[in-house]
Amino acid sequence: MKALIVDDEELALIHFKHMLERTNFFQSITAFQDPAEVLEYSAIQDVDAVFLDIDMPGMNGIELAEAIQSMNERIQVVFITAYNEFAIKAFELNAVDYLLKPVDYGRLVKTIERIKMNGLLRTPSDPIGEHFSIQCFGSLQFYQASGGVKKNIQVKWRTSKACEIYAYLLHHQGSVVSKEALIDLFWPNFDFSKASTQLYSTIYQIRKLIGQLPFSQSIEKTGAGYVLSLAGTKVDAVDWEKSLKEAPPISASTVKRHLDIFMAYRNHYFMEHGYLWAEPEKTRLAQLWLRKAGELIDFYMKEKNYDQAMDICLQVDKIEPCDGTIMEYKIKLFNKTGNVEEAIKEYERYKQMKDKVN
Repeated sequence: MKALIVDDEELALIHFKHMLERTNFFQSITAFQDPAEVLEYSAIQDVDAVFLDIDMPGMNGIELAEAIQSMNERIQVVFITAYNEFAIKAFELNAVDYLLKPVDYGRLVKTIERIKMNGLLRTPSDPIGEHFSIQCFGSLQFYQASGGVKKNIQVKWRTSKACEIYAYLLHHQGSVVSKEALIDLFWPNFDFSKASTQLYSTIYQIRKLIGQLPFSQSIEKTGAGYVLSLAGTKVDAVDWEKSLKEAPPISASTVKRHLDIFMAYRNHYFMEHGYLWAEPEKTRLAQLWLRKAGELIDFYMKEKNYDQAMDICLQVDKIEPCDGTIMEYKIKLFNKTGNVEEAIKEYERYKQMKDKVN
């Protein structure tokens, strides 16, 4: 097990850490004097128990406990206080125990036993067949699937900027995004000190929110910046491109697989949010999708399955109604099926689009 100690008094912190080490119960013990630094601790989700001094300046132990529990709901909290009246509030926060200063070693051992009996609160509840996914096509959404039923997980972002910064970190998942890059993008007109405060506050909000979601993810602080890590959670855009790359050449026996990939693209990348930074990725993925549409249309036309080829064109029209290549395909298909009037209408629409571009 891993433990965390927070006490603004250095001597008390050192003394209590030595007492914990004497119990030989924890594999690692990390100590902090500044409560604010705890909220930046990258491994907070791996901590099993936290020992908090209640009377601290800036952010007291009870406020800190609430923040920590929002990021790691499985953590076991023990308060250290000189005042008995804090005990009631401590247990309101689902604290495992509280210790009165000066801490007695025998009393600490009983607290350790209580932590043991509490089952470590580390066993994940992951029913067979349950998985989680994040949607990026269209809008940012979270889903839980169990027993073949897919359910949307409602998320209420505190601010639209918090939602966008999460989306940006998700876009770069697994990679460090520098603090400077985030400030330049989201607070370009702020002085650096004020922007840093805004960034810290927003990251805290995001951590608090994602800590309430029923799947594992974390935002870790490194020396260079922040990195979003996901554990076993699917991201639709990532999985879609992977399936695209793994698909065999299109043929009569594989065309359904290609059609499923084409239909899985339900909208452009973060289309409903209009994030400017997402435009290059939106364009790249859209081009891959349109290329797949062209492959399917060519295949069906070769097979003289003109109805199916037209269905692909109409499906593209729902998302990308003014794509020139699809318009050209539609004109060819109308001509091949003898629908001259519709071919002329499509040609006029194509010509108008070209005139606007030029």
